[in-house]
Amino acid sequence: MKTECIYVDDDRQERILYIDELVTVEYSNDEIHYMNNDSRLFREVRRASREHRLFCTCGCGGNLQLVAGDKSTTTHRFFRNYMDTANANCCYDESPLTQKSKILLRTWLNQSLQRDLLNDIPIAEIDKGNRRYELTYYAQAYDFGLVYANEAKNIPFEKIQELDEYREMHILYLSDIHNLLQSGQLPVHQIDMQDKQGFCLFLKIADPEKEEYLLSDATLICTYYIREYLDHGIWIGLPVLEDNITAFSISPQGALRYKGESVDTFRDTVKEQYIAQLHAQLQEEAMRGTTDPADEFLPDQSECRPPADPYHTASTTTSQQSDDCRKQNALKSTVKRIIEKRLEKYNDILFEVDIDWLEETVIDGCRCIVLDLDSIDAQNAEILSQMQLYTGARKSITRTNRQILFIGYD
Repeated sequence: MKTECIYVDDDRQERILYIDELVTVEYSNDEIHYMNNDSRLFREVRRASREHRLFCTCGCGGNLQLVAGDKSTTTHRFFRNYMDTANANCCYDESPLTQKSKILLRTWLNQSLQRDLLNDIPIAEIDKGNRRYELTYYAQAYDFGLVYANEAKNIPFEKIQELDEYREMHILYLSDIHNLLQSGQLPVHQIDMQDKQGFCLFLKIADPEKEEYLLSDATLICTYYIREYLDHGIWIGLPVLEDNITAFSISPQGALRYKGESVDTFRDTVKEQYIAQLHAQLQEEAMRGTTDPADEFLPDQSECRPPADPYHTASTTTSQQSDDCRKQNALKSTVKRIIEKRLEKYNDILFEVDIDWLEETVIDGCRCIVLDLDSIDAQNAEILSQMQLYTGARKSITRTNRQILFIGYD
């Protein structure tokens, strides 16, 4: 089963054709008419299928056929190897879940944006640059893109960083519900996605094998991950929102909204509630005079809180110091992850950055991180000196003499 093919038209011109380009939507009763059998494009593609002018996109050279009956809502539609005989060299296939997810996402975006979407469009086609990563869907009028992957790990850090540098485009990242982690060690790619958009999004499809395609089959789940003890401890997934995808929309500014209100607002509320509960718990333990092993994992107590009363929050000055420390640690942690990811390709062993190597400074009013190679041992300095530098519109990793400077990552 495949959701795309190379389509050779009557003029012998080739282009990639996506199955969801042949979708029409009936909003009134939630039905997705998966094929508009009366459309000119559909008739042309069906004829091209019979004339062996549809080919696999993986490069195996195999012919594909369009599988589509006369009934528009009761039969699965997809491309498959011609005459049901698999090409021995073909390594590309898609599951019903992936197929259905893409169809429902495109239908939702068409309904929300009221715009035609471009499928799997490389960034190079937008700004004529050399960027190699693509958007799953792109709405030019909104300068909005959506990136979807069934496996979250297939949205790599490098892709997020590269797409983040493209002008002011707003990009939404989604993965399938099986990537949702309730608690534990959060994968780096999930952390990167949350750093980019402020939360993690997961798509849940009801019964992917079902014949009918209904927009109500799709549920969007928003989760915010936070450390159990803020800067330390295991990651905890805080449920923010879970509802049918039709309850969500995209604003003209490209922001995700829930029932007309920014999703960021709901995330902030959930985050503040968790932090308030944690502080209340720690204050209660302090008042009882108990010593909890978890207390030593609080963020930078020695620097951020008065030693006489480490859990006191009534002082405005103390609260401000704590906030400043958390922001500083968050910036250092972000840069630490960036360095480690960039060094993965150069080292056979896992390289771990000591956060004490990183110092914060301010340049032209912007919070920056400086890594001084002369302040660490020679072996680690040599490894770090191999790190690939980067210069973008808003972010940069530059080197001056023996110092590496990270700008724009706060």
